[in-house]
Amino acid sequence: MSPLSVINNNPWYQDNNSGYTVLDVTDPFSPAYCFWGWDGDYGFRPGYPIEPEDYALRYNTGAVLPFEYLNQDVQDAIIALEDEDFIGSRHLLDEAWSNWSPPLSEMDEEEASRDAKEFIRALQAVAKSGSTEEAQQMADSLLPTSGVVEGLRRTLRSERLRKRCDPVIIKGFLIAQGLSNSDELDLSWMQLSPAQVLKVVRAVLQDDSFKISSLDISGNSDITVCTLSEVFKLREASEIKRLYLFGCSMVEDVRRADMARRIGMDEGGKVFNSYFPADISEFRPWMTKPRSSKPRPRV
Repeated sequence: MSPLSVINNNPWYQDNNSGYTVLDVTDPFSPAYCFWGWDGDYGFRPGYPIEPEDYALRYNTGAVLPFEYLNQDVQDAIIALEDEDFIGSRHLLDEAWSNWSPPLSEMDEEEASRDAKEFIRALQAVAKSGSTEEAQQMADSLLPTSGVVEGLRRTLRSERLRKRCDPVIIKGFLIAQGLSNSDELDLSWMQLSPAQVLKVVRAVLQDDSFKISSLDISGNSDITVCTLSEVFKLREASEIKRLYLFGCSMVEDVRRADMARRIGMDEGGKVFNSYFPADISEFRPWMTKPRSSKPRPRV
């Protein structure tokens, strides 16, 4: 139903062909939502999430109308949604539409910060120099700033760094983990080799400052069962209870329960990948992700 049907109190004013309401029920106890349109009508960015206020005020006209234009019930509904989890990233939507996904280089939707740009320039210079010593020197000099984290993620989404840059990669993810204050190690949609994944995971798990219970390696097309087996041979990996492998083409056809067993994950651990059974009765979407004690952040 279009927003104008509720703006005008006319239930027959409907148009069902210009977008969708999207619900993310990966965590059934903490769902997220957004509106979505594919063709860029009315000034919306095609393929990007649309917030409820924008959806209601811009729909059908393309002009941003004043909030007071909406009837009171709609205003109240929009205000009530402010505290609900919102799907704010196009790339989370891409996981739901498997027929299309942007290149990793397009995943950053905003211009890099000045600090991130400085980090990227320094890292590119080290990568071109071919010197492991320079990479180690850069790693030793890195300060725990958001610019380092942003610059590293932007770089790894656009290119794969050679082995000589490993000291910078490892130090960068240690900084990222420290700033995030999270129990999840997020390596998703990064162009990391299997060896680099293993090095980063080992470094983070062996740092007593972190208590990691969740590992996300989604979007890595080189990850194999063998790579994951090496990860779970680490003593500290026994604390990992959730492993996300969405978009990992080398392991997408492995049943989740079989995957946990094959890689040596401790009993009670859960694997989430893109596996979809031939027999639909095997699929239980409401059991896809365990309930979290923390509210899902706005992403």
